[in-house]
Amino acid sequence: MTVSENEMLKNILKNVVSMELRVKKAEVKDTIDLMDGFGLKYKNSWASMELADHTVIDFWRKDLIKSSTAEE
Repeated sequence: MTVSENEMLKNILKNVVSMELRVKKAEVKDTIDLMDGFGLKYKNSWASMELADHTVIDFWRKDLIKSSTAEE
């Protein structure tokens, strides 16, 4: 990955409001922890669903989730 690609991805993560990720079932906890480090929190919603070998996880910016303010 080039430097400009890295910068572009950093900018996307910095400005994202929400994101849905398809994650292997064995990697769900690690992915939730990783995304937490980027300021995104797992939010249980209709978008979170189970597939055969994957789970679709809905993440939202921590500062946009009302309950996260009390936790931090």
